[in-house]
Amino acid sequence: MNRSHRRLALLGMALSTACFGAHAYAAQTMQMDMHGTMNSTPAAADDGMYEFTLDEVIITGYRTATPLTLSTDPQRPRQPIPAADGAGYLKTIPGFSVVRKGGLGGDPMMRGMGGSRMVMDMNGGGMSGGCPNRMDPTSTYAFPETFSRIIVNKGPQSVRYGASVAGSVIFERETERFEKPGVRGNISVLGASNHRFDELTDVTAGGKEGYARIIQTRNYARDYADGSGRRIHSGYGRHSLTGIVGLTPDPDTLFEVSYDRSRGWAKYAHGMMDGSQFDRDSYAVKFERAHLSPVVEKLTLNFNNDTIDHIMDNYTFRPGGMMGTDVKRVQYGMRAVTDLRFSPQATGAVGIDLRRDAHYFAEAHRRLKGSPNNDMDIKNFGIFLEYNRDLAARSRLRTGLRYDRTETDYHNARFRNPMGMLMRNLVPGSASDHAVSGFVRWENTAKKQPLTFYVGLGHAERPADYWEAYHTWAAYSNRRLGMNATPAATRPRKEKNTQLDLGWVYAGEKTNASLSLYYAHIHDFILRLPQIGMGMNARTPYGNVNARLYGFEAEVTRTVSPRWTLGASLAYTRGDDRTNDAALPQIAPLEATLTAKYSHKKLETNAVWRLVSHQNRFHKGYGSVTGTDYGPTGGFGIFSLSLAYRPDENLTFSFGVDNLFNKTYAEFVNYSEAAIASLGIPAGGHITEPGRTFWFKSSYKF
Repeated sequence: MNRSHRRLALLGMALSTACFGAHAYAAQTMQMDMHGTMNSTPAAADDGMYEFTLDEVIITGYRTATPLTLSTDPQRPRQPIPAADGAGYLKTIPGFSVVRKGGLGGDPMMRGMGGSRMVMDMNGGGMSGGCPNRMDPTSTYAFPETFSRIIVNKGPQSVRYGASVAGSVIFERETERFEKPGVRGNISVLGASNHRFDELTDVTAGGKEGYARIIQTRNYARDYADGSGRRIHSGYGRHSLTGIVGLTPDPDTLFEVSYDRSRGWAKYAHGMMDGSQFDRDSYAVKFERAHLSPVVEKLTLNFNNDTIDHIMDNYTFRPGGMMGTDVKRVQYGMRAVTDLRFSPQATGAVGIDLRRDAHYFAEAHRRLKGSPNNDMDIKNFGIFLEYNRDLAARSRLRTGLRYDRTETDYHNARFRNPMGMLMRNLVPGSASDHAVSGFVRWENTAKKQPLTFYVGLGHAERPADYWEAYHTWAAYSNRRLGMNATPAATRPRKEKNTQLDLGWVYAGEKTNASLSLYYAHIHDFILRLPQIGMGMNARTPYGNVNARLYGFEAEVTRTVSPRWTLGASLAYTRGDDRTNDAALPQIAPLEATLTAKYSHKKLETNAVWRLVSHQNRFHKGYGSVTGTDYGPTGGFGIFSLSLAYRPDENLTFSFGVDNLFNKTYAEFVNYSEAAIASLGIPAGGHITEPGRTFWFKSSYKF
């Protein structure tokens, strides 16, 4: 056993002891609902709710307060400093990893699964990026500080937001109501190494009858340097503007209209092109009405319209290039949810959602521009039911059932190269899928200790998403290459995950701890196969295999004195391709984090030590929509420090240094570095992470 494994094994023993040793601390048992609020358990018989927030200034770890659900405030500074999009905020949560392409646009994965296996919801609706190569996953367009909270539901133990094979991530934005006329706001500025600059201005004015809110963000960074001083092709820039108007005629009613606009660009080290344009225009309408009847607690209606216009090319940031593609996605979504209370012991919900996606291609070469060509339409209808019941004073039953129908129309997607030669001429067709998902979970809270045990069985089904369907279609149905297969004939079969989750959550006065175990059997797992052909004729098909995933996440936080708080987390996932008797690709290795926090009056200091084991289990050339395995990686340890000063409750200054010892390292779940001859960049191994990074952030609330 090498030194890295010995350290992680000792940490695992310490966590197990902390999670399951005898506890002698009295505390009120709390539980968090799916919207990120906290309320007393049935044992306390208190229906009052309040928002759960952490006491620390800088977030260095997470405390799970309810089974399989975690909520975090994205407006607080955190260490290591995250990327300027949603994926960076998720990476620090145990069980998450991010596929790096450059400085922005990383693809998040939960427990070894990403893409559409992880439902991502923003501001009441689902949204997908436009790039067929996933330069812009959904999290690229999530500006975390503009949201009230980020909620993570792990495993197929929720049906409200979709068929969550891996889980769901909810970026939730709420505007606090006014009791009297006034103005409030939040201004923050962050500066960091590599000329990084982040700016946020968030101002709301209103009264009891309603409010108006304006949010503006700006993010910029140059190419970062790794630990050896080598520059990685990774610079980015973007600007966003949000306008929100809400009407609140009485305490039970809300009508809100919002508009989000963002413009951006990003360099990428992993491929032959960069993202020279990331344009997003989103409109949303929300209506909420509470206490409609003794049974109907709340009615929520959401309507969303998103337009993504993305250009990828090799000539804007790379000299001498000629090629480019303009892709657009236009999305419409509607969701209606009714929350019900049948009795003090029984609650439920029923909901319906509709969604239509239209995807377009156009040539955007330096000297040849094309008109938009509608290559694929996807329509989805979904309906769900939830029922929860208190079985006794300290035990609860949670259940859910969901049905989805998806219809995909494949159109004739034609595409020409810079010389005007037709390279893609695909066979049109259609396909339809039906999917059923559901879960049941039992929770029990101990009589004399704030310890909750849970066990749940979940099942989730999903058809091939746009990326899997499009690439398989292009691989087998290109008439230019003499192919004539219909899209339905080669389309991967729907994926079916059956998963067991069990664990414990301890919420004591001085100690918070949790242990989550899971085992998943995935029938017809949709696997990315090795590339066929080279150059302009390269194709990437997808197929089905049977797979198995299992692992755990453990967390413990202990207040050892009024000034000192210590924390640790450990996460591990193992995946097997049982059809090919091989490792399931894109699985992060064993990872641990140790944290120490010292607080005294208005000052706070933090230390974070992240330990990651080596990964020798890989299947080269195989993967998923998020990427493919390239090869093994070594283990590493990254140490970071930070300091925060809060002169009053509205003003905060924080300073930190990440990767203090300037280590050169790469994550296993990652892309390999592509050659960019015009910039003198040779092809390399896994893209290396940023070296020593200094950062300073100030925020002021009024």
